[in-house]
Amino acid sequence: MASAPRGGEDVESSSLTTTCGNPASSRPLVLVGAIVIVVVGASALDSSRPRPSSSSFAAAKNLPYYLGKDRGVARTECELDENYSRHYLKRAYDLPFAALFRDTRGQSKFEASDVTIVNDTVYSVCDSSWAISKFGRHLDPFSTENVQIGDPNREEDESGYEAILEFDGLFYVVRESVYHADHAENTKGKRSGDFHAVIEELRLTDDDYAFVRECQCEFAFLGNSKGFEGAVGFPDVHGDLHILGLCEGNHCSEEEEKKKDVGNGRVVIMKKRHDDDDGADGCLWETVRVVRIPESAAFLDYSAIDITSSGRVAITSQEDSSVWLGHTVGISDGVIDPNAFEFNDVKSSVWRFPRDGGCHTIYCNIEGIHFINDEMLMAVSDKMKGKGKQDFRCQEKDQSIHAFVIP
Repeated sequence: MASAPRGGEDVESSSLTTTCGNPASSRPLVLVGAIVIVVVGASALDSSRPRPSSSSFAAAKNLPYYLGKDRGVARTECELDENYSRHYLKRAYDLPFAALFRDTRGQSKFEASDVTIVNDTVYSVCDSSWAISKFGRHLDPFSTENVQIGDPNREEDESGYEAILEFDGLFYVVRESVYHADHAENTKGKRSGDFHAVIEELRLTDDDYAFVRECQCEFAFLGNSKGFEGAVGFPDVHGDLHILGLCEGNHCSEEEEKKKDVGNGRVVIMKKRHDDDDGADGCLWETVRVVRIPESAAFLDYSAIDITSSGRVAITSQEDSSVWLGHTVGISDGVIDPNAFEFNDVKSSVWRFPRDGGCHTIYCNIEGIHFINDEMLMAVSDKMKGKGKQDFRCQEKDQSIHAFVIP
């Protein structure tokens, strides 16, 4: 295997599918939220304009960044923004995963990590579960249309699922970064090997899935916590699938200095190679190119990506509670030219997810994004971080599915 580089359509909403959950004691479910849909508008925060600055302390404490005073009264960033409706998405719908399922299959934790819509059905995955969630078009709470496909506890460890996409009847599910030992003799007793994402191929039925194969990605990471956080796929003119993996960290790195070097997002374009020696179906997702995300997406992290068949793109940041909207070059009618693919920054914009009445961040854990149509986005949220790592307000929208309007 070649040495791995190191990182350092409109659709109608119909039904939704998601994979998540952890074992828990069985208790009656209580509806604790509502579904949210977000619409994206024609005018947005011009990415060329400077964003209001805030201290790292204020960001960590989820403060509303008081930027000025009017007659001695402190005013929030939201109040001072005379073009608020051009900078913030509009909430349309929210509902916790736990309130969607009539049968949670013993799961109490839904660490949602990605969402996609296929033929008017919504599918989602969670990095805490081996199941794939499927939701009906209306996102009705406790509906029999909303089910978990596959065994949530397929293996002892958590799945690490971070992305889901469909191509030619198969679902491709990306595990963020998995340790691969090189089997070399190590006399010091330390692990010897690399971290690589793994892509599973699954064939779904109504209530289960068949495991077809899994293939390692050539691209190597430094650890298991900052790998591919999202992915999309397109065929080339020959019909060969190319998967574009979104690195979570800046420079595709876990190193503290590099991952905080905002505006250095990367997407890795990969194509699968088959090795059929001795009848074995070996495979590897080889790196074709590494493509820079424009600096206008000046995010601390990159949590999800969607690209329509016409090349419109959305890239989210969990830490910045924002989404970058732009276009691509090299995708037309759902076909990619991997050598020509680039992000077009000419008409890009940055939108923030809605704040609460005090201008505090409440969508703290967005990890999946998908275009519902030209004016709306669907998203899912991971579980809030505990032990004081996130503000208590983050719990309100965690482990949920959302819809937003682009004003």
